[in-house]
Amino acid sequence: MMAFGTPPPSVLEPETIEALRTALASSRAQGSHSSALHEVLAKAVAEARNKGVPAERLLVTLKDIWHAQADVAGAASSETQQALLQELISRSIKEYYSE
Repeated sequence: MMAFGTPPPSVLEPETIEALRTALASSRAQGSHSSALHEVLAKAVAEARNKGVPAERLLVTLKDIWHAQADVAGAASSETQQALLQELISRSIKEYYSE
């Protein structure tokens, strides 16, 4: 049992989180997801599965990374951002359960 106020263990490796941040920042700036995001997302999902991380926890982590970048300069409109987030979530779920 974790002590109160103790952060939960990291779902993903720091290098994976940084790669996701970079790819998501690019997606927000371009208004579309690139093939680089697809590759890093596949790696993140595989990493989570290998660690036994439930899909729900992975999705929370991805959303946290996404929302932490909400103030990226030059970001696309909020409607586009919402569509990108929905696509990210859908792709993550499909990738997680594909095997």
